[in-house]
Amino acid sequence: MFQQTIQDVLALAEAGPRPEDLLEVLRARIAAFEAFECGEIVARTEAGLLHFVVSPGLGDLGPGVLQALGTEPTLRLDTADELDERGLAGPGLTSLLALRLESSHATAAAIVLGHRRAWSFAAAPLSRIRTLSSLALRLLLRSSRPSAPTPAPEVLRLTTELARMRAHASSLEDEVVVLRAERAARKGSS
Repeated sequence: MFQQTIQDVLALAEAGPRPEDLLEVLRARIAAFEAFECGEIVARTEAGLLHFVVSPGLGDLGPGVLQALGTEPTLRLDTADELDERGLAGPGLTSLLALRLESSHATAAAIVLGHRRAWSFAAAPLSRIRTLSSLALRLLLRSSRPSAPTPAPEVLRLTTELARMRAHASSLEDEVVVLRAERAARKGSS
């Protein structure tokens, strides 16, 4: 299983720059070892609450599940009654799995998976799902952060010219200091 996890991680890393491609690879990799019908990664960041849909169908449950997860590493609800008790009854869902994810760019994050079958996630390989989802979250947040704007060529040219002129002015100031010192030496010797 460890070898397969490594292969899954490599597949995610090679998924490409588009978030849609990354989410599709994540969906396929998790679906290969754990059945689920819907899922998303929910992350609370400085930019607000972000949803990365792995497979549609959770509706607006993500934020409520993230809140219900609290500081726990895992939340697994196996029956419709448990979902109702927590106020998380979804569109036809009976099982829900939420795993806390870590990222330096999110104050709280989780992958949330849902299924219509009760006890669907009882034997789920939590560490494998968490590992793949954490990597996906980091890659998604890295690609969703705005990069520093690239300055226009004219700005670059002017910045370079300004730096050149400052260096030239500095060398001229040094020459003035040398000339003043020579003049003072000549006055002192006469």
